[in-house]
Amino acid sequence: MAVDLREQITRYMEKCRTCTIATASADGQPSASTVFFKNTGVDIYFNTGRDSEKVKNILANPRVAIAMEESGSIPKEDRGIKGIQCIGKAKILADKDTAEVPKAVMARHNAFNSVKAGNSVIIMVTPVKIYLIDYSRGFRHRDVLEF
Repeated sequence: MAVDLREQITRYMEKCRTCTIATASADGQPSASTVFFKNTGVDIYFNTGRDSEKVKNILANPRVAIAMEESGSIPKEDRGIKGIQCIGKAKILADKDTAEVPKAVMARHNAFNSVKAGNSVIIMVTPVKIYLIDYSRGFRHRDVLEF
């Protein structure tokens, strides 16, 4: 039986340690940051400083874009290109909303907050559309999962 697309995406995300998240300010100024993340299914979680530009931008405009790829060597040919592109909505979680947050994200969050309480927040990104890129299946091949 073939693995469905959602499961393929989830498995690929689990191989990635970092992702780049793009946010935009209220006036449209873009910003991109690389963060350590963990996923639960296709939902993406990371922690960041409460006063970071990411948080300010998400409060002004919750729409985000994410790109991720496995760590490793640069592909020697186009057929080796694989990755994920995601469009989603980001939400800053309240303390009462952290039950589903992966342990690795909670550990980082608690470590940051042990130095200075309230210094870190957890962000959850809920995908609207995910592209699974796999050039081994053809140049510019990407499968799309929409929610």
